[in-house]
Amino acid sequence: MASPTVPSTMRAWTYSTRGEYRQVLKLNEIPAPNPPVGGNVIVKIAYAVVNPGDVKLMRLIPTLLRQKNSIPGTEYSGVIFARGPSATDNLSIGTRVFGMLSREYLMSGIGVLCEYVLLDPKKVMVSPVPQNTSLEEASALPTAALLAWHACVRGSIPLSNNYRVLVNGASGGCGSMFVQAVLAQGAKEVIGTCSATNLELVKSLGASRVIDYQAIGPLPEYLAREYGAPDQQFDFILDTVGSQNLYTNSPKYLREGGIFMNIGDYTNGTVITALCWLLNIIQPTWLGGTPRKYVMFSGNVDLKGADWAVRYIAEGKLKAVIDKSYAFEEVLDVMDLVDTKRVKGRLVIKVGDVI
Repeated sequence: MASPTVPSTMRAWTYSTRGEYRQVLKLNEIPAPNPPVGGNVIVKIAYAVVNPGDVKLMRLIPTLLRQKNSIPGTEYSGVIFARGPSATDNLSIGTRVFGMLSREYLMSGIGVLCEYVLLDPKKVMVSPVPQNTSLEEASALPTAALLAWHACVRGSIPLSNNYRVLVNGASGGCGSMFVQAVLAQGAKEVIGTCSATNLELVKSLGASRVIDYQAIGPLPEYLAREYGAPDQQFDFILDTVGSQNLYTNSPKYLREGGIFMNIGDYTNGTVITALCWLLNIIQPTWLGGTPRKYVMFSGNVDLKGADWAVRYIAEGKLKAVIDKSYAFEEVLDVMDLVDTKRVKGRLVIKVGDVI
């Protein structure tokens, strides 16, 4: 099937200078991508998702280090609209696909808050959507699913049923995915923390117990009381919130040899976050370091992780938790909500109709 003609222009959210998103991000009409060559493809975007990292990039990355008219957004779903002559057979015209872009794409100004995007499947995730998954749900899966893969692989969570896991922030987009992923790996018990309004959501994902962090006082003290006995301690802690106190107190409830994994930024800001990450990893115990292994990671593209995620999604073991879907014109409102870091599940943006 021949590729259709790509329109000359498209709608896209763009920014050309560093700053707060409400000041610098605008919905514009810009040139559409050139026809694909080689193994590249053009995806017509159906849905996209905004992450906290998109907001952070606009605030932090100097204009000189970014392309003019940069487009934010990394997670998407859509259909193959056009393909190069050597594109793989599983990416034919009309194939439903989903995935995420790499940091390199974002730094070059290419994002998915637009109607069409040109992608190289060898460098970014462009995967056929499993039949049991809608395009809306697929758009909300890539980053959280790849983070879950990092946790299971880099965090060495085994395929067995003899370990206990704590997920701090279990109702968010990543936390809800972690609960499902470690259960799919075979965890015997998964404990989640969240606010009272999200208790039933986390229970529905399969958590053995859900803790309302607002009702128990300081979380480290509570965990030390409830899970301090040697036979009750956690084997793994997955922190999506970014709590330094949770880590420094972890020897009270994380067994010796257990692993603490963090993906959350601390509220003190980026510099303090980076400093804490560094000290947690390299500071020896004789200089005051915490005697528990600390791992931090992000959900950057890894095609091996993409294969793992697609398999678990197709098997029904990983499902997106979507709070609400928004119109393409409401991107700034979505960013307001994402910036609070108090979102239940994912916020999905409908870019356009593709079928």
